[in-house]
Amino acid sequence: MEFKNLFSPMQVGNVTYRNRIVSAPMAFGLVVQNPEARDFTYRKLEGPAKGGNACVIVGETDVNFTDAIRIPGFRPFDFAKPEEDMETFNAVGEYARRIKKHGAVALAELVHCGKEKVPFAPDQEAIGPVESVNLAGVKVRAMNTDDMERIANDFSVAATYMQKAGFDGVLVHGGHGFIFTQFLSPLMNTRTDEYGGSLENRAKFPLQILRAIREAVGPDFLVELRIDGTDHQPGGITPEETGEFIAMAEPYITSVHVTCGIYEESVKSGTESSMFHPHGLNIDTAAIIKQYTKLPVGAVGGINSPEMCEQAIADGKVDFVILGRQMLADPEFANKAKSGCADQIRRCLRCYKCFPGSPEEGYDDLPFTSEQLALYVGHCTINPLAHLPFNPDTLSPASKCETVLIVGGGVAGLQAAITACDRGQKVILAEQHDYLGGLLRFTDVDVDKPDLRNFKNLLVREVERRNIDVRFNTTVTPENIGSFGADGVIFATGSLPSCPPVCSIEHAHQAMDMYDGKVVPGHKIVMVGGGLVGCEAGLHLQKTGHEVTVIEMVDRVANEAFGMYREALVWEMEKNHMVMMPKTRCLEITPNSVKVENADGVQTLEADTVIYALGMRSVDISALKEAAETQGLKTWVIGDAIAPGKVDQATRSAYLAGIEVGK
Repeated sequence: MEFKNLFSPMQVGNVTYRNRIVSAPMAFGLVVQNPEARDFTYRKLEGPAKGGNACVIVGETDVNFTDAIRIPGFRPFDFAKPEEDMETFNAVGEYARRIKKHGAVALAELVHCGKEKVPFAPDQEAIGPVESVNLAGVKVRAMNTDDMERIANDFSVAATYMQKAGFDGVLVHGGHGFIFTQFLSPLMNTRTDEYGGSLENRAKFPLQILRAIREAVGPDFLVELRIDGTDHQPGGITPEETGEFIAMAEPYITSVHVTCGIYEESVKSGTESSMFHPHGLNIDTAAIIKQYTKLPVGAVGGINSPEMCEQAIADGKVDFVILGRQMLADPEFANKAKSGCADQIRRCLRCYKCFPGSPEEGYDDLPFTSEQLALYVGHCTINPLAHLPFNPDTLSPASKCETVLIVGGGVAGLQAAITACDRGQKVILAEQHDYLGGLLRFTDVDVDKPDLRNFKNLLVREVERRNIDVRFNTTVTPENIGSFGADGVIFATGSLPSCPPVCSIEHAHQAMDMYDGKVVPGHKIVMVGGGLVGCEAGLHLQKTGHEVTVIEMVDRVANEAFGMYREALVWEMEKNHMVMMPKTRCLEITPNSVKVENADGVQTLEADTVIYALGMRSVDISALKEAAETQGLKTWVIGDAIAPGKVDQATRSAYLAGIEVGK
């Protein structure tokens, strides 16, 4: 497909964008104050610029260190006096230098979170349009006109700082329940003075901010605005009112980035859409806003295909597209689409690996503190190069060409084969079945996994287009492992379902067998085991016409998940009326029932079919590994062969093993 609209130039203010692809704000802008974070953070932002994007935006930079700062751990400084902290100034400026050297426009995002602030120090407070108590239980002080003047000045000074640091412009974050939303939303702004009531009144303070920025930076500096088309709250912001506000803001800004939602309900309101949201969820809203302005209008949110981008622009719904997590999944998105290689794009899963949520949003089950999260953001399930602790471009070439045998053609084996082959190694991939993809074959059936299926199919295509010797229906044994002529072996043998001792388990069927068609489930189903596999398999069954009850021993279902993904999954289960029974023990299974025990006592659940998902275990490779090492072969163990895990473990461990071959 030719993407002629997507790759046509666009005028934004006095700047020409080389195409219509913009990288959404990524990374916390000031994280580069930490020298240990600089290399991988700069690579994260430089990648999309090198990958062909028109514009790359550095993420959240709070405009002051009292009532705006949202993540703790950053070193305070005065934006008006960059010379007093030249280390920070130079570190921030390095973003712009790296982005611009590849021909992309460099922007920095400016933020004030208003009432969403969680104070971290005695001199910090949360302020907003009205007195309230925020989600974190923090008392919020109502802003006065002095506060407004000070904060408008903070934005203008921070914008000037970015101008001096070498950026082409700033993106003002006016969405997601932060300070612009708080004033513009009739739901949040119930003031009775000149800053409340009508849209004209509610818009006064946001316009004051934008006017102050424009007056400070002059006419040629880009001032782009990220704004909610809707906050998805009853009585909140509508696309029409947002359009009217944009018409008021036109004298001060150069383009509009349409988003949605509020961080208080990040998943449900779509600020970072989940796999259960439609792709491109803000495109139609942007089309409404576009009717109110002559400025370029773009949309962000769940866009992971150039085909969708091209169609939205061709239909006149948007002028440009904004890609966030997709830029982590594949920073070469633009170059691949332009060169006719769209089928080689790794398309974002929206799995929340890169940003699982934050403690400030109320996620108390994260395995991170706020400071750790700032350093963690940017990992990716399907791109093993994302957030590496070293620069893959600086890897030395393999010192010699070797033959490597990869045992297993699942995700880990496929990624290892791709990486080793690209490093110039001879690869033999032995798969005991007549297909590739391993456990991910279930995605061919699961109604919620089209993006994961795309990834599995991409890996298969990538192997097929390389000179990789794939041997189907081939079982590697201790007796024949030496017959392949390999110098080393990568074990990607995966995992198998566990079957713990449960009374009469023979009357139940393993969850993965349901996907393979080995089991034809009846209407009423009891799923024994409410971990991720049980919940996701149960959800698929519920959506395809069955009635599913999930029982789980521990306190909550999907317990190994956390943050936004777990919230999205459980919310989807609730919306589809699945029955969830945590803190419930399975006592006995019969052909048509399950006896369980919980706080309500012992009860019997009727079932047409009983399915279990009680964990996974690694395939035992001890004899294989010993045979290989006895014959002097180098060995690596990757993916679920290490321990049952998720796709991100498979891709990362596979990549790291692949680059070791030939050393």
